Amino acid sequence: MGASTVSILQCWPTIIATWHGLPIVTCWFFGLDTLMKKLPRKKTSAAAKPRSAKKSVTAKTADPKLAKLRQKYGARAIDGLVRAHLDHAAAHVDWCDGLDPHFTKLWLEFTYGGMTGRGILDERKRCLILVGQFLVMEDWDQLAIHIRNALRHASPREVLEVLLQATVYLGYPKIMRATRVFTAVLKKLGRMKEITETQLPMTGRGAKRSLEAERETWGVTEKECPRQEELLRKFGWEGLSTGFRLQPSHHHKTVEQLERVDEHFLKLWLDYIYAGMYTRNILDDQTRILCVIGELMVMGEFIQAENHIRNALTHGATPREVMEVVLQSTIYVGMPRFVRVVALVERVVKELGRMDELTQTQLPLPNGR
Repeated sequence: MGASTVSILQCWPTIIATWHGLPIVTCWFFGLDTLMKKLPRKKTSAAAKPRSAKKSVTAKTADPKLAKLRQKYGARAIDGLVRAHLDHAAAHVDWCDGLDPHFTKLWLEFTYGGMTGRGILDERKRCLILVGQFLVMEDWDQLAIHIRNALRHASPREVLEVLLQATVYLGYPKIMRATRVFTAVLKKLGRMKEITETQLPMTGRGAKRSLEAERETWGVTEKECPRQEELLRKFGWEGLSTGFRLQPSHHHKTVEQLERVDEHFLKLWLDYIYAGMYTRNILDDQTRILCVIGELMVMGEFIQAENHIRNALTHGATPREVMEVVLQSTIYVGMPRFVRVVALVERVVKELGRMDELTQTQLPLPNGR
């Protein structure tokens, strides 16, 4: 192998990371089997609450290897790295530290000295969104890491729900693989009881629903959808009601389109997704929709991304929180998709007359700027 070839190979990880996000590079250096062996076993009760990492951060930064990284790259970046990746912070830098320290410094300062500490999204939401994004990327090594991270802030049932809800947008083959990764992590942690003892009944939560109570939550009027009552009689109210509540701007249009082309499929689809998946209530609607926005951004699906940006704003997310999902995603999916979706968020927020909620909630410039 010639010197020029070696030089190109040494630079290639940096080039890929710049345009496609870092997980593509990091997956070269992490093997799932190796990662699983390093995960310590811990026993816990089924009712255990999400774990807090605050007590362990100080101890982790005292580790000799991390102390060297702290001295080399600065306390802010390495302390942020430890907060984000408590159990494998040093390993998370191994892929680039020896290849290109200058790049490593830029990456650490941007990602862990800057982005992950912004605090606009709470850690539970931020970590759950990442679980969904690594699922879409099919990066199983990083998915295992981020499942473990999410379990510090969310319950196993909530983390699993992010994976299961993704069947709506990805189909089931990827989710089969992802649930195997999830199960491997939970078994290593001794926390499988928290899944087996928190299952929904076979009938779901539908028995507690009431059409008359739910009518009050619909965001679509009879003027906008004159065939409301006809559709309810024909396809059943349970699925349509959920759609009218969650997606008032476009659900009825989708229903009428599918009715024209295949009403048998439409009935199956409504029962599965809107009467079934979206009524499980394991994740609150706002968190679930923010996860979907993150997943759609990775997929490059901009039409559905716009619909879910509107849905998130309808269900209590602020313009700043929605924008933060997009900005945080830059770390993992690179610049081109980020630019497209930032423009989408800005356009939707302008249409709703809510731009002040972005312009007046900006963070101050970073220290030293």
